[in-house]
Amino acid sequence: MSNLDLCTSTGELPVDLVVLREEVLAAGGAIGNDVLRLLLAQGPSWAMAGVLDAIDPDRVAPVEFDLPDPEAVSEHAMQVAVREGADAGRLILLQLCKRQEAWSAALSTRMTHAYATAAMDRTGRETSRFDVSRSGVVAEVGLVMGVHGSTADVKIAQAGLLNPEGVLSTTHEALAQGLVTEPVARLMADAMDGLSFEQIARVEAMVLPRLVRHIDPITREGAPAGYSYAKDQLTRALNRIAPERAKEKRAQAMAKRGVKIRILEEDGLAQISLWTTKVQGISFYERISEMAEASLAAERQAIEEAGHDASGVHTINQARADVLVEVVMNTKPTPAATSLDCVNVPARVNVGVLIDLPTLLALRDNPAELPGYGPLDPELARALAADNEWRRFLHDPITGQILDLGNTRYEPSRKIREFIHARDPKCTYPGCNQQARRSQLDHITPWPQGPTDRSNLHPLCVHHHNLKTHGNWQVTRDHDSGETTWTSPRGLRAKAPHPYTPMPKTIWPEEDDGPPPF
Repeated sequence: MSNLDLCTSTGELPVDLVVLREEVLAAGGAIGNDVLRLLLAQGPSWAMAGVLDAIDPDRVAPVEFDLPDPEAVSEHAMQVAVREGADAGRLILLQLCKRQEAWSAALSTRMTHAYATAAMDRTGRETSRFDVSRSGVVAEVGLVMGVHGSTADVKIAQAGLLNPEGVLSTTHEALAQGLVTEPVARLMADAMDGLSFEQIARVEAMVLPRLVRHIDPITREGAPAGYSYAKDQLTRALNRIAPERAKEKRAQAMAKRGVKIRILEEDGLAQISLWTTKVQGISFYERISEMAEASLAAERQAIEEAGHDASGVHTINQARADVLVEVVMNTKPTPAATSLDCVNVPARVNVGVLIDLPTLLALRDNPAELPGYGPLDPELARALAADNEWRRFLHDPITGQILDLGNTRYEPSRKIREFIHARDPKCTYPGCNQQARRSQLDHITPWPQGPTDRSNLHPLCVHHHNLKTHGNWQVTRDHDSGETTWTSPRGLRAKAPHPYTPMPKTIWPEEDDGPPPF
């Protein structure tokens, strides 16, 4: 849909941006919220950049629609409303700038592809030593962009997919319209490595509608999908479209495992980095975290029994480092795997595998989940579900929902906590990656007006819990889809889609869900 079609469909004539720029300049940079909303609906363009450049953020002003009845409120309340209305306008202005930034990124990928393709066609081909054509172009693009040659090479490869004629042309158009961010668009391109053109098209058709569906196709209000959400959606789609690649990635991960050290001379620290598989890494991290929590609890108890203030004990991250060093340094190396004796620490890894019944029975190969850590290929999920060291959660393959027991108390029971942590593996604020098990359970409708049950509980990290409780943010949850909607004090709405919303069974080519909503 073009900008002209979009603006006409709202019932408003498209804004003449060249004329508007002159009007804004004549007004000393002043603009009203109503015009900003029209600009948001019209979308980014070359002329939009001129308008944004002419606006003075300090002269953004609310209109009558944004303000209360002056006869119904005090003078002070009206002053507060005017300030908050101006802030809401500046927030729209920031949205416009970020979408213009995405438009510029789309233009950059198009120009990168056009230059690289033409330049390589006109220069020499491979010699006995290296590809003169590509190497020279990569060097030039790197100089222009101010990046290393390897980074320039990646950007050229991404541009080969993200252009109007490329296989990811629809993603390019979404970027040009500001409906996805540049990092997300480039993530889409990177994820397609090794896939056929047909597989790339199928993955894009499966994932892109999910990334843009929370931005209204008419008003363009809403927040773009976050990077981590996009990454999870891509992983799920790839596990379905190219399951053999998941096996190859797992084998490659095993080959890359290792440990490295980096000395940080400036602060007297050393950084130890461990590379291992996702499952082993999660098990390792959870085990060290349990040991650290037990160590902190013992430390607090000892300090309090001595009559001292325990508020200054180590942080959980410091405790993880101390416990890991102590375990490794005090363990006798053996040729075989060593079983460590950790007193008062549960031996089981507190992680579950979320898998639907058809996949568990090997009747289907639907993607599974490690709650809080992302998608898992079905073959590995079945193996973990059969391991008695891992908990197994079954979910409905149609709705993605699982069952639980209710509670009428303020404090949720252990069973409800386990269910919420499996259902919502991360803080439900859009884009937050804090693990649910290290967050707080919040009553969406405050208790006792709202019950302590599955419909009214969700996990929030401490920061976003305080934002909701003290920052006047409003939260609602769609109980059918599991989608959480956050509304800021200035009216910005952003949605956090439920992580387990199932992918369509098939969308290629007979049962296509239709084009992306833009």
